[in-house]
Amino acid sequence: MILEDKSFMLFQAIIIPAVFSVVALVLGKRLREKTGLLSTIVLLYSTALIGYVQLKLFLEPGLEAIEASYLWLPDIGGISLGSFTLRADGLSIPIALVIAILCTLISIYSIKYMEHEHALGQYFALYLLYASGMIGTVLVTNLAAFFLFFELMLIPSWALIGVWGTGMKERIAFKYFMFTEAGALSLLAGIVATGFIAKTFEIFKVSQGMIGIDLGIQIAIVVAILLGLFVKMAIFPLHTWLPDAHAEAPTPISALLSPAMIGIGGYASIRIIYTGFPDVVKAQTPQFMLILSVLALITMTYGGYMALAQDDIKRLLAFSSISQMGYMLFGIASVSTIGLVGAVLLYVSHGLGKAILFLVSGVLIHEFKTRSIKELGGLAPKMPYTAIATLIGFLGLMGFPYIIGFWAELYIFTGAMYTALQGFGHIIEPNSIRVLITALAIVASILTASYGLWTVRRVFYGQPTEKTSHAKEGSMMMIIPIMILAALSLILGVYPGLMASSVSRYISELLGSIS
Repeated sequence: MILEDKSFMLFQAIIIPAVFSVVALVLGKRLREKTGLLSTIVLLYSTALIGYVQLKLFLEPGLEAIEASYLWLPDIGGISLGSFTLRADGLSIPIALVIAILCTLISIYSIKYMEHEHALGQYFALYLLYASGMIGTVLVTNLAAFFLFFELMLIPSWALIGVWGTGMKERIAFKYFMFTEAGALSLLAGIVATGFIAKTFEIFKVSQGMIGIDLGIQIAIVVAILLGLFVKMAIFPLHTWLPDAHAEAPTPISALLSPAMIGIGGYASIRIIYTGFPDVVKAQTPQFMLILSVLALITMTYGGYMALAQDDIKRLLAFSSISQMGYMLFGIASVSTIGLVGAVLLYVSHGLGKAILFLVSGVLIHEFKTRSIKELGGLAPKMPYTAIATLIGFLGLMGFPYIIGFWAELYIFTGAMYTALQGFGHIIEPNSIRVLITALAIVASILTASYGLWTVRRVFYGQPTEKTSHAKEGSMMMIIPIMILAALSLILGVYPGLMASSVSRYISELLGSIS
């Protein structure tokens, strides 16, 4: 059953932050730091709307989705531009909810962290526009509208890095913009080709338009789309923009870029490829998806090794994000219900865990004016809340039981191995190779534990350094959002069904329609 959104909840969740971005811009000089409070209230409203929809889908197993469609543009040249359709289902709503929660809590954090910065009205105006772009990208089902929201994510985030970043911020913002825009052009090429061939931009109608189209053409379109999405995900070797951008962005924005934005590329890979191009998934699983699995393994291993080599805590976390996107891609490439559910849970786990860690890095930078790990030490007795949150964040990334990351990694590797063992027995068949790749990926996951626990050891234990000898806990306005995220990681780890049940239903139906 699909329920019509007569209350405009989904539309409000997107448009209200966009509208109030103008209000923040106009009133910013007068409100100053209170602009952050306005931003928080607006985002809390959007979070409440999305949370209500998530709860409704959780409590009503027979409810497939909630949709809202609005007249948009007329058909042009026989190509249906479709309606501007927003859809909350088992795939989109958990992602949208995590984005909304992160945006709200990080807005609170920003009030204290950015209090001494200039042009706070412009900062929070761009922040609200950025949030609107991310939520819209996830909820919209029209490929043309998807691209518009995809670009809406880029422009505010580029400005936020270029104006309020650190180091060579203008150069780094330009690099970020050029890489992401190059990826967006590849994505646009794939979307335009899809529209011309399928005669529609509606994701849920593309598969019908692709019936009878040569498989090689479909694969070419999928590759163009994935190139654009993989730049956003920072999949190796399209990753080089991420360490600079995430390290030099203002910390609240780093805590949105890495946990929220880059994973949207993974979400879109599932939504567009599995929904619109089922023939590619079916016919090319042994070869095409195997290539994606290899890319995922390389990405998670490379990111983990590079994280081990970092002394700058923000660069360490940036390389960790590259590694985590490798995990997500590994689940996407599994072509199994449990693996795809794991990929979605990985987005949730990474979103919460990495937001915790970037916000913790902001506390450390705010208190000690350094990003160097070797200049820190002995902080656990002096900053117990920060220490506990940091441990929870890293344990979540490494897949420790009782934290949501455990279920994400368990599902991803189980799904990949399940697919690998289908028809197992031929020595050189791709399925046999997939068993080896999955085994290597499981071994590579040790890297996450290595850089995570080593960082906790260096920062919070041992003897205090000159900088940390008189340390004290950070501002509660910064600590409380971190502790809320840590609590959510634990709650979802104990009861993952709050997220996983609706995701599992959707993915099962999706793969059932493909087979």
